[in-house]
Amino acid sequence: MAPLVPIFSAEALPDHVSIIRKNFQERRRKGGPVDLEKCKLMEMVQYSCNPPQDGIPKPGVVVCKPVVRLFRRCANGLTVETTAWEPIRQAEEDAKRKAAENESKLTSK
Repeated sequence: MAPLVPIFSAEALPDHVSIIRKNFQERRRKGGPVDLEKCKLMEMVQYSCNPPQDGIPKPGVVVCKPVVRLFRRCANGLTVETTAWEPIRQAEEDAKRKAAENESKLTSK
């Protein structure tokens, strides 16, 4: 049987990649905390054939849809799926950029 894996939100992903869980014990990963934003962004496309939400297809018909998965590969060899985390990170970056633009507009007046 596979080991139990804790469930956590996508926002907490950067904190969880810096912790190793083994035999129900946690310890910090060697080499300091992992900064996912500095890791190389990679993409993989998988296909889901005859997804159940599309209903039952006609006999002999196979319909496949692409499913894009995003990963970050870090220098220490760690690879983490970040599909759910990337939109959150992008929204935070956009909010910071807009705040900086608004601040620069206020100071230039």
